[in-house]
Amino acid sequence: MQTGKPEGCGVDVAVGDKLKSRGGSRQVSANTDVGAWIVAVYKVVSQYSIDDPALDPLEAIVLAGRAADLFSAVRACGRIDADRFEIHRKLARIRPSEARRIVEISSEQNHADVSWSTESPPNVKAFEFCGSTNDAVLEAAGDLYPRLDPTPVAGAILGILQSTLPMPKSTETIREELHRFEERTLDSALQLASALGLVSVTNETSRRSPLVFNPRVFDSKSLDAFQALQALNADQRQQAQGIVQHVYTSPGVPFPKGTDPKIVKVLIRVGLIDYSKITTRSGKQDRYFPTAPNAWGVLTNIGEPSSELSKDLIDDAKVFLNSLRYGQYYSDAGRGKILSPYAIVNALLRDKSIGASKPATAIGEDYPLALSRGIVNIVESRTYPGRYSMELLKDDVASAVKDVIASSKILPVPTEPSADEIQRAGQRFISPGAVRAERELPSELKKHHDELVFQLRTMRRGR
Repeated sequence: MQTGKPEGCGVDVAVGDKLKSRGGSRQVSANTDVGAWIVAVYKVVSQYSIDDPALDPLEAIVLAGRAADLFSAVRACGRIDADRFEIHRKLARIRPSEARRIVEISSEQNHADVSWSTESPPNVKAFEFCGSTNDAVLEAAGDLYPRLDPTPVAGAILGILQSTLPMPKSTETIREELHRFEERTLDSALQLASALGLVSVTNETSRRSPLVFNPRVFDSKSLDAFQALQALNADQRQQAQGIVQHVYTSPGVPFPKGTDPKIVKVLIRVGLIDYSKITTRSGKQDRYFPTAPNAWGVLTNIGEPSSELSKDLIDDAKVFLNSLRYGQYYSDAGRGKILSPYAIVNALLRDKSIGASKPATAIGEDYPLALSRGIVNIVESRTYPGRYSMELLKDDVASAVKDVIASSKILPVPTEPSADEIQRAGQRFISPGAVRAERELPSELKKHHDELVFQLRTMRRGR
């Protein structure tokens, strides 16, 4: 087991060289693509009971996905101590023994700089992820995955997803392309991937072989979208058009009153809009925030060297945008209501912080999602106890949010929120790919999550 800083650790050597721009486009490690697929699969699988025997073949994908979640949350935090590492480990749902294994391997691969305690077995004393980009996180997950004893079925699922990325393919073609896997392994992988919604198998055939397509890719849902919209009557189709127009012109803004939830569900199902959920701290009121699937490029660009954004950044951007929208639409002026998300993001990018001279209660209580993802740091004022300022850690996330809302048309502020609505600030974010597979935790466990997140706040200091 390594202790201290591993030889050659650092983004400039271990990761940076693989991501250098060449003629304006970035050079991507093959394992970066693997990591991207792992994260995409994990985001869907994580909404089910991981302990279910049916998901046993995906254990390595789940663990690598959780590692990516951990790395992503701390990639902009620099070197963190044991207490903060433990909080992020728990938030990423990684068991202590699994964390030790992940850290050991990642340290060996120069993706992490770790100091160990003298205990037996040793614990993490200090941790730093050796990279600040999303690509570094994905590459680390891709490098880690083969060291976690993945099953052939897991490998076949990743192969099927990659194979069906450009266009739908017949099962016969997939078998030819993935001939390295046994037939029964491919059968099991197709069955599992289809059941989880990672791929879809159509009734249409090509040379008497069913077609398999990747529903994570927007264009591949065109047939489903066409059929679903044709099933609506003329008035419903007009409403659907208005809903989609709202999403594209007002990203993250809640739907106006009177929006038909049935039509919204159809549009979500066919992939024309994304819907992310934030659960309030009280657990009694959920808020949903719509965005366009291609607002940040989405997963369609995986495998494309010109892709600028990873799935990790996309979900972080939606977390941050939705948190700002929550503060804009469901807060009150007395605690720090947001008047302009664009102004907040612009100030963070310009000054790297907000609230330093005028700290606010809302900043310290209303952004656990952004805090838990390492997007921002929350600092309590020494001069004004109970009031907080916010420091930006992930510039790329804020830049992505700024780009999306820069020219957006914002709807008027709704009516005065109720007392229950003011129980704001989500403790849990459900990404669009997992909204259809939600599983609720008991309320006492939700409170535990909230307590963990708020331990990440930096304690008092001067203005």
